Amino acid sequence: MRLLSWNVQYGKSPNNDSNFIRTLDYIKSLGEFDVICLQELARHMPDYCTQGQADQLKLSQQSFPGYRLVWGSGFSWPSISDKWLDRQEFGNLTLIKKGLLDYKVHQLPQPAVPAKLQMSRVAIDTCIESSIGPLSIINTHLAFHDSNETQLQIEYLTRLEQERSTHHKSPKATGTGCFNTGYLASARILNGDFNFDPESMHYQYQKDAGWIDAWQHGSTDQPHPSTCGIFDTVQWPQGGHCRDYFWLSQEFTSYEINVHADSAASLSDHQPIILEIDV
Repeated sequence: MRLLSWNVQYGKSPNNDSNFIRTLDYIKSLGEFDVICLQELARHMPDYCTQGQADQLKLSQQSFPGYRLVWGSGFSWPSISDKWLDRQEFGNLTLIKKGLLDYKVHQLPQPAVPAKLQMSRVAIDTCIESSIGPLSIINTHLAFHDSNETQLQIEYLTRLEQERSTHHKSPKATGTGCFNTGYLASARILNGDFNFDPESMHYQYQKDAGWIDAWQHGSTDQPHPSTCGIFDTVQWPQGGHCRDYFWLSQEFTSYEINVHADSAASLSDHQPIILEIDV
């Protein structure tokens, strides 16, 4: 299975020009993917969408007609046009090549943070077919401006993983209709822009909570690649550093994993990261 994760910054490049179609074309140039997880897409938001590209969800659907799209926005506001379907939205998008079994969109915690910037954030949880059974893939983008908000969000995602494990140990009763057992994931891959670096307390929390850092698992003797700030040193004066990850559940402990960061892409402030795993 081949997965892509990328904070595309709504098609805005470090040169401050925006062209979301150019971003989609670049993704297609990277080859076939089973799952594509994108963060920071916009719909009908004048601050982020260029003329003729008002709906980045629709453009993604047109560019990847063979995929099933699962969209998650932290909010849905009226647009300038005031058309019901033309809502102002900002969030994440997961594209599934085949075998979409189930999905849900989680609203992440947003505690009150006086005098700091905040936006509503989500995690898209898709369940797809794989050789090891139903596989959960969570696509997310965590808070940046407040460390406590970031921590509450990763704790929430970890509770989801603990809940999955507990359901395997204590299966629920089998019912009909909405009480059907559905698809309990056999394993989980958590990915996206986490807005913390490998030296942070948040990173250590993830490790202590039992998540496997896919990069460290596949390249134990190599430092994390830069996934942000390579080209955009205005937003990121510290230069290149890592804040985008693939985190794996414990079921993948013995799996061979290949993780690659595309350091050549200069179409966002972040870099695409690619995971290859035999499932």
